[in-house]
Amino acid sequence: MTVVVEPNALGGGPEVACVQPEEGDTGADLFEKAGHPLTFVTSMPSVVCRVAGRPEEAGCAQMPPADAYWSLWITDDSGAWSYATRNVTEIGVTSGQGVAFTWIDDNVVTAPATVLGDAVGAPSSPSPESSPEDSTGATTEPSPSADPEPLPIWVAPIGILGLFALAGAVWWRRR
Repeated sequence: MTVVVEPNALGGGPEVACVQPEEGDTGADLFEKAGHPLTFVTSMPSVVCRVAGRPEEAGCAQMPPADAYWSLWITDDSGAWSYATRNVTEIGVTSGQGVAFTWIDDNVVTAPATVLGDAVGAPSSPSPESSPEDSTGATTEPSPSADPEPLPIWVAPIGILGLFALAGAVWWRRR
């Protein structure tokens, strides 16, 4: 399970952590496990006011303004981010999903910029410069992709011409 916090205008880059969800964990539990404690609005205890103490100046007695708040996102099986339709204390998550808070400060709600890796729930693939190591510490080559490379566009017309040539040769010999 990938947990992402994107503070945007609050300063600092995205923070990405992988945590192991347990049976019954909510999104709030996962942020806590990832080291991002949540502070809730006093008058609405299901609304997040601060993530890991930010923004420090936020008063948490009332709802945050519509142009300055933490927006909650969750991934589907493909890894695409969707705006959460329930609050962080209600959403159930599985080990194959990602959950994120992004700071909105301009009334424009955009999905997290963090792209999850090839496997949903993984922060990202290793960079091409680094090769994974096996249990002995030896560098291993990445396994080939399960998806075959597409054929060049010229293969189909050449194949069709070849079939016509073969059919013509067969016809010429039989006459």
